[in-house]
Amino acid sequence: MSELYERVDVEFLHSVIKTYSSCEGDYSKLAEKIAQFNGGYMLVAKYAGLWLRSNGCKVKNVESAVEEAKKEPKLFLAHYVWQVLLRGSSDLAKRVAVPLLLHAYFGPVPEGMTYVTKAVYHGVWRFLKPEKLKSASLESLREDELEPIAKWLAQKHEDLVEEVLIDLASLSGEEVRKPYRETLGDLIKALDQARDEVLKEGGKILAELDVPEDDRGMENSLLAFVGGRLAAVFKSGEVRHCWKRVALIVGHALAGYHVLPKREQLPEDVAEALGDALKPCAVDAYLTIDGEMPPLSIYVARLMLIRELNILSPLADTETIDDARKTAEELLVRWRRGDITPPEIFYALGLAALAAKGEVDEETVDLLLYATPFAVQRMTHLGMVLPLLAALRPLGEKAPHRYVSLLAAASGLSLLDQGTTLYIYLALQQLEDRLTETGRIWPLVETVHAYSNLVRGYPEHIKSMWKGAANMCRLYDEVRKRCAATTPGVGLSAQRLLDTVARAYVLATALYSDELAQVVQRYCGLGDLIKEAEAVKGLLDTAATHLDELRKIMESDADFAEWVTVRDITGDVGFVIENVRGWFTYLLAHYKLSHAIDEKGELDAEKLEEVAEEFEKVAEMHRKLKGLENYLTARGRALRTRVLAAKSWEELLERAKGFQELWKEAEEHLKLTAEYLATAAHKLGEYLVYLAASDNKEEAVKLLKERRWLLNYRPEVSVNTRLMLRFLGVGEGAKLEEVV
Repeated sequence: MSELYERVDVEFLHSVIKTYSSCEGDYSKLAEKIAQFNGGYMLVAKYAGLWLRSNGCKVKNVESAVEEAKKEPKLFLAHYVWQVLLRGSSDLAKRVAVPLLLHAYFGPVPEGMTYVTKAVYHGVWRFLKPEKLKSASLESLREDELEPIAKWLAQKHEDLVEEVLIDLASLSGEEVRKPYRETLGDLIKALDQARDEVLKEGGKILAELDVPEDDRGMENSLLAFVGGRLAAVFKSGEVRHCWKRVALIVGHALAGYHVLPKREQLPEDVAEALGDALKPCAVDAYLTIDGEMPPLSIYVARLMLIRELNILSPLADTETIDDARKTAEELLVRWRRGDITPPEIFYALGLAALAAKGEVDEETVDLLLYATPFAVQRMTHLGMVLPLLAALRPLGEKAPHRYVSLLAAASGLSLLDQGTTLYIYLALQQLEDRLTETGRIWPLVETVHAYSNLVRGYPEHIKSMWKGAANMCRLYDEVRKRCAATTPGVGLSAQRLLDTVARAYVLATALYSDELAQVVQRYCGLGDLIKEAEAVKGLLDTAATHLDELRKIMESDADFAEWVTVRDITGDVGFVIENVRGWFTYLLAHYKLSHAIDEKGELDAEKLEEVAEEFEKVAEMHRKLKGLENYLTARGRALRTRVLAAKSWEELLERAKGFQELWKEAEEHLKLTAEYLATAAHKLGEYLVYLAASDNKEEAVKLLKERRWLLNYRPEVSVNTRLMLRFLGVGEGAKLEEVV
């Protein structure tokens, strides 16, 4: 049986070789040798076939490579890269050494990047300098000899092939690279020389930009090397004329969306609004691969806060910015009609980023920053929040009221890192005086909102939780004074509504914890928290039932109207008030949950049921508003509250059945925004624990394996869930370093 298996195995490898080679010869001996490899033999057979196809079915070189590989598949694949892709030419290796390094570090490389980072020979080998690329077109940079290499580097290959490139680039260390040196010395030498040049040039650029020495490693040096050359190429006419396409690409990159929209996939009116931005042009060759942005392009977009490496800087001239303003105006008119889509929002974000390095007047800035808060809420990669805020900061200096609304939106995101939250905190402090000097009230309300988010969500990140609370209260006091001076005696008014919303943000901070309550009560002059909160909720409840009156207020008060459009780009005042009402009702219910204790210090079942009903009401509000993340959160909290009130294990499991339905809803509507993924991770964790507790352990194991990536999106949820699963007899728990 063993001999038959080996024979069938060899025969199969022989068929693989013939399929990929399209050759008619007998390659059974080659297949027999490949069958003796230490794994990976199907992949080796495939590349042996491709090698045969490339050299006219001559087997000699392929057999030699198989022999020299000494049964190691990665060594054979390295020979393929050298002999087939680079044609065994040390000169060719020198020309594309940087693109090879780029692929090893970041994955697929857009074809245009290969051409701008190539080396040329003029007596000595040197790289094309940025100043030589300023008027270069893609056609002038293309070379027939490099084209197959550029196309190959633009693709993701099998894992083992990618590992070979990583080994050759020395990412796995010199010890791993030793087996390659004997027969591939020229290739390794070319890569090492390129590495030294990149570190030298890139390190110099980074040093001049005051980047800390520890951050001047190979990855950042490569990005600086590429970024400077792309910025130069983007000065050419062929890129400049398609600035709309550039804005669309960069806007999607900043938001973390790597797939670009296509005209045929969009509603007709959206396609019409985006217009020429949907047409592929010269810039696509440098930043995209088949309509998608690889990770390398996303990393390049992060360089936008550095002028010398900002690929948009060359496009920020007066004429282009004026055209960008007109485009933003057209989009705004469309949005005011009540229709907006993510591609349009990201396009607007790209327009703002494009103009950030140019000379822009306040009116234009106001337009360009209009959609940015909505863009940041739809981001998929939170690592891009700081680059986005930094890239748009020049515009924020000219229109701080718009920029603070962006900061407020960003501060409300989950899982921000300390660098981002500290940037927001310091920016708020720097803008406070300018915001106070204006006659507007709504920017102060949004600043209070941002401080509240930071103090509640990231107290360990900002320099002082107490100072943050004090700043919030000082600005709230300013809101209160201005509103009191102009508020009519009775009824709803713009001033009373803005004051109530600001007070809701302040109370949210106080209700978050007993520790914060004392601080906020002291600095903000609050009385009994429950009475204060019920008063705010009462006014929001009243406002929600008087939509006609709200619309009249919006028509008569520009300050209030502007705040409404900051919260909802279409200007739906009913939607805005109902959203604030739902959010605040949830926080008040959460506070009551933490205080649902009877005189004996035990959980009070009656109070718990009242709280659960409040959470259900909030969930229904958000369901009607189509706020899926908030709906799932409120429903989940209602279920948890009722589980707490269970009197027996059987009753607990019966009440916990709802977690299955909730997870199915989350899974059905899964979308790749940062906020939704964070919410879905919670729902997954709750359902996994329910499965394990109800003795559906096999299903729990299966789901954990399938959706571990989602659970890990929120590390603390992942750790807590896996520890609970381990307690219930499922999985291996969490590692010590994850817990500590």
